[in-house]
Amino acid sequence: MHIDTVFPMPGGLAPDMPQSEAREADLAENRQAENAPLRPTGDLAAFSPEAIRAFRESVIEPIKNGTFSLRQIESRISTVRAEIVQVWNSALPDDEKFRIISSRENEIALLQAGQFAFAKAGFSMTA
Repeated sequence: MHIDTVFPMPGGLAPDMPQSEAREADLAENRQAENAPLRPTGDLAAFSPEAIRAFRESVIEPIKNGTFSLRQIESRISTVRAEIVQVWNSALPDDEKFRIISSRENEIALLQAGQFAFAKAGFSMTA
């Protein structure tokens, strides 16, 4: 029976390299990676400042004119719950029911998160 008496070194260091030198080498490598220019991946698009401003204004517009409110979110949640009941009582196959119900439950979760953020921002029920 043979028992190996060589233990792994902390940090995966080679036995002939002191720990401080290995750490310095790692830090130097990290600094090089941080300073390297980032290369974008995928498609790129450039937006003018006017387009960005118009987008931001269009996002706020439904809140300003009252077409988006906590009541509407609550109404949509109630509608989705009613849709879940309809799907559950339908003649669809079980796997299709579970798929549809799961997506509706995800929608409710997102609506509730939006409702929380909306209320946390201090908006009233009717905006």
